[in-house]
Amino acid sequence: MAETIPDLVSSDTTVDSSTWLKAAQQSVRSYCGWHIAPNITQTLKLDSYGARTLLLPSMHVTGISSLLVNGVEMKDSIDWGIAGTVRLRDGCFPDCPGAVQVTLSHGFDAGEVADVTSLILKLAQRGATGPGVIGSQSTNGSNVTFITAGGAPLSIPLLQIEKKALEPYRLTWGVS
Repeated sequence: MAETIPDLVSSDTTVDSSTWLKAAQQSVRSYCGWHIAPNITQTLKLDSYGARTLLLPSMHVTGISSLLVNGVEMKDSIDWGIAGTVRLRDGCFPDCPGAVQVTLSHGFDAGEVADVTSLILKLAQRGATGPGVIGSQSTNGSNVTFITAGGAPLSIPLLQIEKKALEPYRLTWGVS
């Protein structure tokens, strides 16, 4: 996503703007099930379930440079789709945890997902300027206690409207 954001945290705290940006990116990645952007190359070890088709943890695959099944290179024996599917031309993937290792390039260029980039920047700003997650609150005494770690909020939770905005990028397979 974006590499820099304005300094959102005062100098008297121990958390800088890059920490908030990373926390915001992680909130989005955790919710969506993959990193979305930028386009990167990763090697992933995956479980397979005895089917001819394997679903990759990505919604925008741009290349597969290697696919090993139980240590045997299968790249020349597959067809793959941009939406994150890999299909063996012959046979099936084994029904075995960790049997597949794939090296793939995936993710959007940041400019293609400006809505996600903007959301991450807003999350980072909210995290940097917000007091934290409410741990307790009393009405009559007007007391509010925030759960923090060293003065920093524990996470940057997504609001329902933000989750709705991220739905087009959310992996739905493998979710229980």
